[in-house]
Amino acid sequence: MKLKENRVPDAQWHWPAIIAVIAFVLIYLVALDWRPLVVPDEARYAAIPLEMIQTGDWTVPHLLGVEYFEKPVAGYWLTAAAFQVFGDNTFALRLPSALASALAAIVVFVIARRATGRRDLAALSSLVLLTMIEPSILGTTAVLDAPFSALVTLTIGCFWMGFSSKGAPRFWWLAAAGGAAGAAFLIKGFLGFVIPGMVLAPWLAWCQQWRALFLWPWICLAGALVVAGPWSLAVHSANGDYWHYFFWVEHINRFLGGAKAQHPEPWWYFLAILPVGMIPWIFAAPLAAAGAARRGFGSPWSKLLLCWIALPLAFFSVSSGKLPTYILPLFPPLAIVITCGLYTWFTRPLPAPSFKAFLPALLLFVFAFIAVVVWLVLSPEQGPWEDGGTWRFPVAAIALVLWGLIEIAANQSSSADRRLLLNGMAPVAMLVLVPMLMPTGYMQVSKVPEHVLDPIAAKWPDAALLGDEDLAHAVGWAWRRPRDVVIFGGPGELKWGLETYEHNASKIVGPEDLASIVNGRSGPVVVALTKIWPSWGLDDLSHLPPHERFDDRGISVLVWPGPNQPVETSSATSGS
Repeated sequence: MKLKENRVPDAQWHWPAIIAVIAFVLIYLVALDWRPLVVPDEARYAAIPLEMIQTGDWTVPHLLGVEYFEKPVAGYWLTAAAFQVFGDNTFALRLPSALASALAAIVVFVIARRATGRRDLAALSSLVLLTMIEPSILGTTAVLDAPFSALVTLTIGCFWMGFSSKGAPRFWWLAAAGGAAGAAFLIKGFLGFVIPGMVLAPWLAWCQQWRALFLWPWICLAGALVVAGPWSLAVHSANGDYWHYFFWVEHINRFLGGAKAQHPEPWWYFLAILPVGMIPWIFAAPLAAAGAARRGFGSPWSKLLLCWIALPLAFFSVSSGKLPTYILPLFPPLAIVITCGLYTWFTRPLPAPSFKAFLPALLLFVFAFIAVVVWLVLSPEQGPWEDGGTWRFPVAAIALVLWGLIEIAANQSSSADRRLLLNGMAPVAMLVLVPMLMPTGYMQVSKVPEHVLDPIAAKWPDAALLGDEDLAHAVGWAWRRPRDVVIFGGPGELKWGLETYEHNASKIVGPEDLASIVNGRSGPVVVALTKIWPSWGLDDLSHLPPHERFDDRGISVLVWPGPNQPVETSSATSGS
């Protein structure tokens, strides 16, 4: 690949940039609160920041009042800041992930712009990143992966800018790269250093930049210490157990734990997941690869992209624990490779297919969708969504047909820029609808329990709160009182904190304690469970006062209103 290419006039790159901004607003902002909270991950990352605000402890993370050392604090800080600006709602909860996705797209623009000298390819690279399915889903979900990936991208981007600069700007770019790595460390830990290190060190060696290999990391280290050092010392001072647990259990055991590690998967797991995460651009990957091969891989920036993709993929593949979210940092370089590769391929003289070539497939798709919609409307079952909203199918059909029509227009264009731009525009409408299409009607309610818990929380806001390991986080969020929740039954992911600290003994109770809790309270008591009742010894509650019960597909919520409070037995069960 050439390091520099001819500049293009401003008029030729404005539209890709505008479309990328529009795609971000529609996919990542407009639909942020269109779907319910997913338990336990989103509820966990809602409860911890909310507890920070309520207690004023911004140093030591706690979950439901229990020390929780699985991650550092910066991700929680971001969410807490969003809560304080926009309120404690799902839009604010997911906003940090969305803004992090924008940061990643901006960094991709800067990298591609500096490398190719072309703002159109830079803007199109950002558009490709924003319209891949894995970045778009994680960028609208309240987990730490999008902020972490964005900061890893920023680290490598700043280092690349330092590589391609001289004098004082180089120093400050390298220091900024270290600061970004320190911020990534504060999101998810040592991977914030490991991933950039495993990419940049071999890349410098490949480029035979030996002096830089041994000198520049010290500048980066200084920047990282400035950012990560203060909290690292503060948390050690506040709780000396933090680093022991975080390093040995969360890093070493997860990487080397084998079958006993969290989320064990075979070595080829990410080779199967990566193509899925690249949808819809995976379908153009063969053309992109052919175009990239035609350009060649002799330039420093093309070598950087290859290291950025291949080395973290190999690293995560040999790890014992694997989740699809781990490979999110691979998508920014993939977006640049796909864009430049497709651009090279599309500049070849290719015959433009006619509309008639696509018409049979388009008609078949439309008729198939109509048949599915009719079947769902006539079906007596609830359907894929809790509200029975089969209207989503025709809306999705329209979005998919629009996608197809834009793709047809793209394939008929003789301009590589226009073709890439239309390919990027095509899936936007469908990606906007993805949150709305989550099949909550077919999911276990324990994964999306808001529609059950929220009305109960509104009716009994001051209740004593108990929840099992699957629902405790959701209960804390629904009542906006995470510190008041008591774990009922098994400890779940809070096992270490509950067993290590004696002051947490009152944070967990068993079925044998239920009678004393209910009889000892003058106010309401709420218990939310997903376990099978007989195994908990709760199949017979006749020895307890009357209660209301709310059942829905695998979860049960019991409410004891308190002494002298009426029990609405007629509405005690909702769902089945």
